[in-house]
Order: sequence, then C-alpha cells, then structure tokens
Amino acid sequence: CLELLSTGRYKVVVIDNLENSSEESLNRVKQLLKDNPDAADAAKDDRLFFRNCDIRDEQRLKDVLSEFPSISSCVHFAGLKAVGESVSKPLEYYNVNVGGTTTLLQQLQENKVKHFVFSSSATVYGEPEMLPLKEHARLTATNPYGRTKLFIEEILRDLYASKPEMWNILILRYFNPIGAHPSGRMGEDPQGIPNNLMPFIAQVCVGRREKLSVFGDDYDTPDGTGVRDYIHVVDLAKGHVAALDKL
Repeated sequence: CLELLSTGRYKVVVIDNLENSSEESLNRVKQLLKDNPDAADAAKDDRLFFRNCDIRDEQRLKDVLSEFPSISSCVHFAGLKAVGESVSKPLEYYNVNVGGTTTLLQQLQENKVKHFVFSSSATVYGEPEMLPLKEHARLTATNPYGRTKLFIEEILRDLYASKPEMWNILILRYFNPIGAHPSGRMGEDPQGIPNNLMPFIAQVCVGRREKLSVFGDDYDTPDGTGVRDYIHVVDLAKGHVAALDKL
C-alpha cells in the first residue's frame, strides 16, 4: 500500500479479515505518507480505504466492488501461508486459498476488473531439479500449501485461456520475504507462535522469547546447518508495483 500510494498514481482499497494482521498497519501507512513531503498528496484520506472482508464471502465482496466501482486492478495476497500448518490443516488451506481465490475471481470477472497480480510462491517448483531456479523449471509441489499455490496458478491459466480479451494476469513467485520498512514503523508481527524463522529471531532479539532453536546439523553446508535465500519486503512491494505498472 505504501509503495503504491507513494507513486501518486493509485488509490488503494484494502480488504482483509484481520485473522493474522491488524488495521494498525494501515494507520502506519498513512502516517509514513504524511511524514514524506514527496508523498504529501498520497496521504490524503481519500486515497486509502479499508474494508473488513473475507475473500470467501461472496456477498461482502459484491458490496465492496459496488462501493468502489472504479476499481481496475487487484493485487492478491490474501491466504494462509505456513507449510507445516497446511499439512495438519489441509482442508482449511484449500478452503481459504483455492476456494477464496475462485470466489474473488468470480466477483472480479462480474465487475470487469481485468488486471490481476497474483502473489504466488517458489514452492510451486517443489524439490528443484537444478539451481538456481529458472522460470521454466518443472512445476510440482511437496505439501498442501504449495499445491494450493500451484492449483491457483493453473486456475489463472485456464481463466485467461477462456477469456484472453477479458483478463490481464501476472504471477510472481518468490521465497521468504523478510524485513521491515526502513522507518521501523512497519514490520512482521504475527499473532501467536510464528510459523517462519525471521520473526522467531526478531522476538529473541527483543527479549520476547528466550532462545532460538536450530534444527539439523547434517546439511551440505560449511557448518552443517541449513541455508536459505531471502528477499526484502520493500523490494517485494516495489516488485508488485512494477508488475501492476506492467499490466
């Protein structure tokens, strides 16, 4: 939202059911815009709107799209994203991720909202056959979360093929977004026990947790512990703005 509004070219309507987030983050967006003299116009109250809505709620989506008939694009981040949790709660993941996305797409189609950026995941490559990953690598998945992302990608391909004149779709695949806004005013703050490594590290650093547990000592790395690649959350946000601009 902050990167979109900072361009001065967009108004933003956010829908979120606040299951693992807080409306406070949008208050921080507004404040950061006000603190930035170059984005003063973007901080106006008529540029950022929030509606509490679950993407599975067809009627609520209808209401939001009716309230904002000038919506022309959708950037879709809404979903559940913990690999381990998806193994223990597969139905919930299919319900929210796949079911929610199809409901959302149906409403966008009825309202002729054609520009669609989907926040997918590099987990759709499964166990990679070669590294670094190339975009044309074979697609597969090794867990329910990954399968929801892969199924949604297939749905989007089928949807575009059915009405290429109606849809304009771009899919972004990536791993492990981390970090915070340089101001320190916005960052990752999951509710309950984090499902990702970096929030655990941050909570140990600030004293909220006593220690960090490291699992595995026999990986093919210099010290035997796992190695992961990360992308900074601001770079990721700018990437989504670039994707929307491309569409």
